[in-house]
Amino acid sequence: MRLQWIASTPVFFGLLLSCTLPVSGIEIATGSMLGPRYQQDHFYVRNHSGSPWTRTYEKGSFRRKVRGSLAMLRVTQALYNDDWLKERQFDPAANTDQLIEQLDLYMQHGIGGLVVSLQGSDPGYNSNVNGITRGPSADLGEKSGSLISAYNADGSLKPDWLARLDKLLNATNRRDLIVCLVLFQQQQDEALASPQMIMNAARNVARHLIARNARNVILDIADAWDEQEDHWDHRRFIPRNLVSLIGIVREQFQEADFVLPIGASSSSGRMYPIPLSQLCDVVLLHGDGRSINQKMASAQRFKQYKRPVLMVSDYNGLHSKVEELDQERAMAESYLLNASGWSYSPTMTANQFPFVYQPAASAQFTEDESTEKRHGAYFRAVLEQIAKIVLNRPPSTLPKGKR
Repeated sequence: MRLQWIASTPVFFGLLLSCTLPVSGIEIATGSMLGPRYQQDHFYVRNHSGSPWTRTYEKGSFRRKVRGSLAMLRVTQALYNDDWLKERQFDPAANTDQLIEQLDLYMQHGIGGLVVSLQGSDPGYNSNVNGITRGPSADLGEKSGSLISAYNADGSLKPDWLARLDKLLNATNRRDLIVCLVLFQQQQDEALASPQMIMNAARNVARHLIARNARNVILDIADAWDEQEDHWDHRRFIPRNLVSLIGIVREQFQEADFVLPIGASSSSGRMYPIPLSQLCDVVLLHGDGRSINQKMASAQRFKQYKRPVLMVSDYNGLHSKVEELDQERAMAESYLLNASGWSYSPTMTANQFPFVYQPAASAQFTEDESTEKRHGAYFRAVLEQIAKIVLNRPPSTLPKGKR
């Protein structure tokens, strides 16, 4: 049983944790971590140490078919700050606060967690949309590129990023929401000075989460690690050394009284070799740009690993058209009912600068409306679809006063 060793926690380490600001509440694990008495490919949670583990969506007004799964929202820019952005003013703390303000709405639609990142994925700079022409990579330099990273060059963690992370972890934990936390992104790993500093960063994140007693976290070591494009720097150190990085993170928990599920998300290559799957607690996948058949085949193929299969990124509605909603629902149903989870990516709202986390008030839209109106309504429509899959009584079916 993967969790047995935590009972031998040294007294001094417990005293260390008691001196921090602990996040109390929900804890996440997988059946493969807990042992043979549990369903290996399901997610489990408990409210405090010593309480029984139950499958996600086990309690409350959730449909029986989604027990052990997770419906998530991909909002990777929730902690965002671009150190090189000068063209427009931006308040990083307010950005995180605006996301937190929407958490209750997301939960009302059955969302069980968020995907956020310690390094920025592409923020969608576009001269026509937000008036910014910078590229998404730190390689481009301060004049033309972006520096969106929680890490200093030596792998230490920036205090302002940690403050936003801690605030979000507290807010999600109070609501029994899970956070899938991405450690490293392509086009931003060059923010770290060397491979050694990348390893330092991985250690520092794990140690911070332990000190914070942050148990509601799934770790995604490297986002889209198997992309074939030459976006990973340091001679592709991160994808070539995934095993070592996972080992470094796992090692930090040897003297903690909890363990976090660890994975590394696969993208275009859909590569999850058996040795990697056995090392990981959860199989994390991207679905962007793939056909429904390809994504469904991936879910079936990786079920053999007896790990939860969680799609951490999927976006079919790039143009926010009515027919795209059918694709979103098909993928949500497939992964929530037949795998172990699905994450919707509202790319044109929550993940494109300046980031809008509030969906439109209505899910109704026509394709002759403005792009802005369509994207907001489409966001709401996908939430309502998720609610119908996850909840016995979705908000859209209730009288206005009971929503």
